[in-house]
Amino acid sequence: MTLLPWQAGLWMAGCLERLAPYVRASCTPRAAAFYRNSVDAYWTGHGELAAPDAERIAAVGAKLRDLYEDSIEAQILGAVVGAAKTTRQPTAGPMEQLVAWTVDLWSELGPEDEDWGEREAQAQRDTLAMTQQRPAEASAHIRILSARLGAEWAAGLANHGLLNADPKRPEIVIPPPDLPYQVGDVVAVSCPWTPTVTTRRGKYHAAVRWPWAVLDPDSAYRPNGSFAFPVDESSEPWWPYQLRPPAAELDEGDRCLVGIPPMRCYVMRSDRYDPPRDDGFLPRRTASIALLPAGSGYAAAAHVWLERAPIEMKLLHRPYGALCSGDVVDDADGHRLQFVPPFLFYADGRRVRPAWPLALVTRDGVTPPPDAVDAVATATALGSHPDEIERWLTCSEVPYTAAVAEELFDET
Repeated sequence: MTLLPWQAGLWMAGCLERLAPYVRASCTPRAAAFYRNSVDAYWTGHGELAAPDAERIAAVGAKLRDLYEDSIEAQILGAVVGAAKTTRQPTAGPMEQLVAWTVDLWSELGPEDEDWGEREAQAQRDTLAMTQQRPAEASAHIRILSARLGAEWAAGLANHGLLNADPKRPEIVIPPPDLPYQVGDVVAVSCPWTPTVTTRRGKYHAAVRWPWAVLDPDSAYRPNGSFAFPVDESSEPWWPYQLRPPAAELDEGDRCLVGIPPMRCYVMRSDRYDPPRDDGFLPRRTASIALLPAGSGYAAAAHVWLERAPIEMKLLHRPYGALCSGDVVDDADGHRLQFVPPFLFYADGRRVRPAWPLALVTRDGVTPPPDAVDAVATATALGSHPDEIERWLTCSEVPYTAAVAEELFDET
């Protein structure tokens, strides 16, 4: 079939995503970070690269590729460069040639007695079929599937002694219970518009002095206290902070405002740092959350540091609000499950969809108080687990089915 450029871009992005764990294990940190950011640019654009991204990836990737000379890593980085150069062409032919090349690459990477090229070919057929969906949905489905396959294949290479990587799947991460916001929360976010000045204007970015920046005299770093905003907002991942007037209208020395207009978001990740993180500013970071705007699909979430600006946040909706991270419950079918926000339950490392009602067994490893037990029983007396996810989908406006929403937050 004839592919549109964005469809070919997502097809190629799936190939690159499956290679990402191999690159992370075999390349230098700099090359691995470049590779990760390059692949994420495809997901952010739903298969299409903005012109500045394509130019940057082609230029930086060519330099990194040359450092690896004639190795497999050089070939992979060369594919990233080739994809960036062809992504904005009107036909999908050049991209299709790069996609076909990855089949041969996996044949070379895999063990001699197994046809790993056919694994990649099947994955390409599966992801190609997904490009018949709308761009946002196709991007999300292809990314989730390709990331899982890439992790599994890297583990397989490690088990065969062909890759220096940990073959074990990561353990389930239970967020600390004392953060004010947790994964899945739907929140109202805003930050007052605050005066500042443009410190630099380039072709692609305008830098402004961060009005809340306090430099740390004891830091190992020496930041300049400015932050760069893209002239073309579509060329970089979403971030809640905005400029008035926008970066495209600013020149060096111009006055402007920076802030967050009132918006609804959902939390993709919450982190606490102990000891606090040193990045050159005060106060040192102790907590951050990663946000996506309501209605958006799977894309790079924006990290926000709650201590660094007068951000106002209000909780609008929390799925399974009567449960706490790490709670152990029994469901109506007799399964003993552990809860991980926002709506995931596990038994022996397997994700399970619970049957309501639920009975709270332990919290923080001990018998919970009666009011907590009653709250869980009352909250799950009517309805079902799918109903709970549908309520979250309605509030977050995320364009997914319940099954895809669960995959979105499952880190196992």
